[in-house]
Amino acid sequence: MSNHRSCGLVLACAALMAAVAGAAQYNVGGDSGWGVPGAGAESYNTWAEKTTFQVGDQLVFVYPKDKDSVLLVAPADYNACNTNTYDKQFTDGNTVFDLDRAGAFFFISGVDANCRANEKLIVMVAAAAKGAPTPSQGSPAATATTPPSSPSGGAPPNSPAAPNAPAGNSTPAKDAPPGAASGAGLTVAGLAGSFVALFGYAMLAF
Repeated sequence: MSNHRSCGLVLACAALMAAVAGAAQYNVGGDSGWGVPGAGAESYNTWAEKTTFQVGDQLVFVYPKDKDSVLLVAPADYNACNTNTYDKQFTDGNTVFDLDRAGAFFFISGVDANCRANEKLIVMVAAAAKGAPTPSQGSPAATATTPPSSPSGGAPPNSPAAPNAPAGNSTPAKDAPPGAASGAGLTVAGLAGSFVALFGYAMLAF
């Protein structure tokens, strides 16, 4: 009986470790971090459109905490660069944000002038279908759900990221500095199903 319990515990721990390892971490702005994009740099929205984000992934914002910040805002505040109203504010200089739901997340700089200079980002998180394969980065599936970015960095009036979207389901778009890396980690498909199956097996071992 003791051996069965030990085996079940090992399996449950292995499944939990696999689930944690499956989350991908993305460095916003790559090596340049979160800041006003340079002239001719790829916009943050363009970068986001080429990346498939899943629930459980993380965004990492690195910036000088005495000069900048990150705001999670509603679509209307994203479009207007309204830094006075926000859902969440981050000022630690090394913000790790969990993408804990499917839908859109809108981020802007806490500095009004920076936001108007396109330091803003919209991230669309895909709802993973049960048993469905994970779309690869840059695939049509990844770009079809992401609002196209306009030259000014704002969300187009008719895009899914327009102000009519629910305040909690949107994300800001932003330009990334030259040479910014995507910071994509590995994503493991079907982790939830595997965890349930292994956990069930572990329980049977008792």
